[in-house]
Amino acid sequence: MTADHKLNQIIEKEPLMPEPGYPQRVSQAAASRINDQGQPVCRRRMVMPIAAVAAALLILAAAASWTGLFKSDIANAMEKAVAQLSNYHGVLQMRSQNEAGEVWTVGEVELWTEGDKYAVRQADGTLTVNNGEKKWQVREQSREVALLPLLPDPTRDNFDLKDEAQRAKQYPHQEVNAEIIAGRPATKLQISPPGGLAYYLWVDKETNLPIQLQTAMQNGLQTTYTYVQFEPNTDIDPGIFTYQVPSGYNLIEDNPGQLTTSLEEAIAISGLNPLLPNTAPKRILAFKERLVLDYGDTTIVETVSPGKWIVAPNSTLGKAAGGPLEIWWERLRWRQNGMQIQVEGPQRMELARQIAPDLTLPDSKENFSDRAQVKIPVEIEVIRNSQQQADRGSSPWQLDPLQVAQTYANLQVSPEGIKGEPQLSMANFELSANNGVEALVKVSGGPIKNIYLKRLVRQDETGIWSVVGYDSR
Repeated sequence: MTADHKLNQIIEKEPLMPEPGYPQRVSQAAASRINDQGQPVCRRRMVMPIAAVAAALLILAAAASWTGLFKSDIANAMEKAVAQLSNYHGVLQMRSQNEAGEVWTVGEVELWTEGDKYAVRQADGTLTVNNGEKKWQVREQSREVALLPLLPDPTRDNFDLKDEAQRAKQYPHQEVNAEIIAGRPATKLQISPPGGLAYYLWVDKETNLPIQLQTAMQNGLQTTYTYVQFEPNTDIDPGIFTYQVPSGYNLIEDNPGQLTTSLEEAIAISGLNPLLPNTAPKRILAFKERLVLDYGDTTIVETVSPGKWIVAPNSTLGKAAGGPLEIWWERLRWRQNGMQIQVEGPQRMELARQIAPDLTLPDSKENFSDRAQVKIPVEIEVIRNSQQQADRGSSPWQLDPLQVAQTYANLQVSPEGIKGEPQLSMANFELSANNGVEALVKVSGGPIKNIYLKRLVRQDETGIWSVVGYDSR
């Protein structure tokens, strides 16, 4: 039995993680979505005059063009509407459904958002607020107010309007029908990210804003997020964003950081000698041994380089300041002059190059696998099934080229392969190159010297890796 057949068997059986504790290291991209939706098309043979055929083709072409334009307009209108959203207040309901069709309500949260400010109230009364200067949580049950780190700030809920509008444009989508959601007419879109299960998004016909999201059925469950109340561009009481400790509440602080009035003050608080871009930030937050430069939609975080450089699983590799550059979604991370620098947000490239002028991104068209001595055949249906497993949260090791390479290499030295060779640990594997589509892993032991991998189904951070070739030692 060949190593690639054994690897396919391992993938189909959803093995345990090759490395203990690995699931905690893998960033779970919220991509629970995707499947091929192609249906067989039956064609009838017809005899028509040439002129009639030509006229029919012109009509069909015009219809296809108009349909494509109309679908594109839905996504464009949604993106434009989200960009023009100055504030909103709503109640978001979460419901779950199993494969038997049983539905239950998970909970509701009330949200207020205005620019960079937001407040979220849970069902138990806990209120989390970020007003741009402070972030805090009022815990009603324990009568506490906890100050929280202001930046970087994770996504405030699981149904982010901006994110969903971007995904609708990024992935193939089609209009399904019109429905009434929470009393409002809405257009239902089916969105099909490559290689996974389709999911659904409802767009309010009046506002062009997303109003409901339904994930794909994963592990026997799917979740529906619905704005049962939604008021865009409305009057919001500014008091909701005003920091105060209610009478009788205890204040809890955990190094929340300090908004500084000058760079000198920030340096004094942090104890760092930061590397600064030419463009001045809107504000600077200082923590002990950490600085955050806030540019509104983009942040720069600088800390002292913490020990050994470890690349995040599944990140793409570029170069910056003469060393490796980690690229993960909208985040760039590298080391320079003893500092670790992380830039995240839409302006990341412009600001990062002001600090590291030599910053370069990998060429996604470079074909590492063409250099492989041995080419490995793949079964695309097996790969598609494995992609859906990863979308469900199973076998997350397939999202990391190092883990996939380790599994493949150890199959070569298994009792069914080459006897007498020791199993290889992760210390034997080094990610030499990763351009987002193909990756090259160097191996420091065993019969294999280099392993070539490729994202065959989906070429983004949610796509799994497959071995497509190797070089013998």
